[in-house]
Amino acid sequence: MLLVDEIDKAESDLPNGLLEALGAGQFTPFGCHDPVVAGAIPPLVVITTNEERALPDAFVRRCLVLPLSLPQKEDELIALLAGRGRAHFRDLDPAILDLAARQLAADRKKAIAQRWRPLPGQAEYLDLLRAIRGLAPGDSQAQERMMNRIGTYVLCKQAGNSL
Repeated sequence: MLLVDEIDKAESDLPNGLLEALGAGQFTPFGCHDPVVAGAIPPLVVITTNEERALPDAFVRRCLVLPLSLPQKEDELIALLAGRGRAHFRDLDPAILDLAARQLAADRKKAIAQRWRPLPGQAEYLDLLRAIRGLAPGDSQAQERMMNRIGTYVLCKQAGNSL
């Protein structure tokens, strides 16, 4: 398996170079003399993009595109985030997961109204939970206090924007 994360932030010739390497089944890393050769079973290649720059049409035509988005309805967003929180942070109190999800939903709503980009999303939600667990391990009351103290800072993505 090969993961190319945020390909839109790479140099503009990377997508076409990747097509060449995948077509040939091999590539030679910079500074190496011997190529890396794919085995009998070709690798699964997962590529992510934030769509900050358009990718070449020839590249996109060879991809299976799976757009991912968060639910638009607030209750569905909160339920989805809390579920993801439970999957990643089984040791956190469900009330903390819900409180953090509600905070993200409120911050996201304000960011949309203010036309701030990028919007806070799942990554910020999970980062917030990771911070709460790290700063107040095993104490749900301390975790709630921590959530109320740092939640808005963690979810504010752009300098100068205060949620």
